[in-house]
Amino acid sequence: MHEHDEQAVDAFIDLRSPYSYLALKPARLLAERSGCRFDWWPFITDFRAAYGGEVEARSSRDLAKVRYLYMDCRRLATRQGLTIRATTKLWDASLGSQAMLFAKSRDRLWEFCDPMLTAFWRREFDLESHAEIETALASAGLDVQDWRNWLSTCASAELAAALARAEALGVFGAPSFIYRGELFWGSDRVDLLAATLNPAKPWCF
Repeated sequence: MHEHDEQAVDAFIDLRSPYSYLALKPARLLAERSGCRFDWWPFITDFRAAYGGEVEARSSRDLAKVRYLYMDCRRLATRQGLTIRATTKLWDASLGSQAMLFAKSRDRLWEFCDPMLTAFWRREFDLESHAEIETALASAGLDVQDWRNWLSTCASAELAAALARAEALGVFGAPSFIYRGELFWGSDRVDLLAATLNPAKPWCF
């Protein structure tokens, strides 16, 4: 893991966060237009604490909040031509986050993440399945045996380091973007990040 680069944007996403999914297209477009390098990292949000525990244990208020969240995300997804379906469980993002780091280390991040996330948000992909993760990695042009070796030797430490990086930078949720020590939290803050990267150039997604 390289040292912190003040000229780059550290971008943290939670694979299970619909707002992270919604932020990907505008953030990547901003990276392309601005010429600023975005360094992408996984983040694992404590959804149990944020939304009232397990689904069956949530209060009516917590359930209403989650129903609104997905309604809101579906409205925003329509604008991007994306599909977001409500979750059926609180997924463990550890394996998927490790696979994200592996794909990134082999320069195949979006070849892996784009189709995987599209399928996941259509509820056609099991984020906790070793077999499905391996299939997705192979489809992205990655060597499955290389992945298995990396998983057994490096994955836990690499994920721990990524999460420690997030904590050191003050990240508390996803998506989060950090540029020169300034934190921008949420998919609706990409415009503020754009204005910071280039104050003289108007931004429109």
